[in-house]
Amino acid sequence: MSGRKTLARHALTGAILGGLCAVVAQVLGVQQMLRRPDLALFVPAAIVGAILGVTRLRPMLWIGAGLLALLCIVVGYTPLVGALAGPLTRHDPVPPHVDAIAVLSMGITPDGLMRSETLDRFLSGLELARSGASSSLMVSRERRKFGDTVVSDSSDLERVEILLGGPISINFVDSIFTTRTEALQMKALAQRNHWRTIAVVTSPMHSRRACATFEAVGFVVVCVPARVRNSGLAPRSSAEARLHSFQSWLYESFATDTYRRRGWIR
Repeated sequence: MSGRKTLARHALTGAILGGLCAVVAQVLGVQQMLRRPDLALFVPAAIVGAILGVTRLRPMLWIGAGLLALLCIVVGYTPLVGALAGPLTRHDPVPPHVDAIAVLSMGITPDGLMRSETLDRFLSGLELARSGASSSLMVSRERRKFGDTVVSDSSDLERVEILLGGPISINFVDSIFTTRTEALQMKALAQRNHWRTIAVVTSPMHSRRACATFEAVGFVVVCVPARVRNSGLAPRSSAEARLHSFQSWLYESFATDTYRRRGWIR
């Protein structure tokens, strides 16, 4: 009986450690990197942990959990992510005039609203337009299926457009799935309007890959990182903001490598 109790205790400990590892992995952005934000890994991780917990590999669970916890502490309470962001960020001098300004999207919510980072990008693009760089904007508009319902951020974007007023022309671009499709869709719109030199406005850590992608389809690009609220890159950022920023770094590092292997960027 004592042997069964010991086995059960090890299995339970393994399940708890496996589940905690899955939680920490999500905090660090592993699911975002897989482009499966709705994928639940907690139960499978707990099952695997329970299995490993009754084998000689049990110490690996403790080592893995300890390393993940240490990584979270380092990311959350040091300026590490700010240093990591540097190679992924591109900031070009903005000329007096460009043909158009491209504002890239960053997802939508289940209720059809822009995510806060999309709004930050949109506002930065509008600010650039107001400065006189261009009166023409190309803005990504997303559609996504949540359950059985298809939602779009069209209405939310149009509300901001109505509040804007003035002589700025906003051209919405649909069928957006990746940065690559954004570049191709905006290239088609630009060709119809004879635009070649554009300012690409996106989040700082997305800027180098995004601008390289637009250059690869034939644009002359001026790269403009948006001012993102609570970006996690400032010296006095909170641990939560730094962890969120680490998610972006992890995803962008993976995506940049993928784009290079596919020949979409150099």
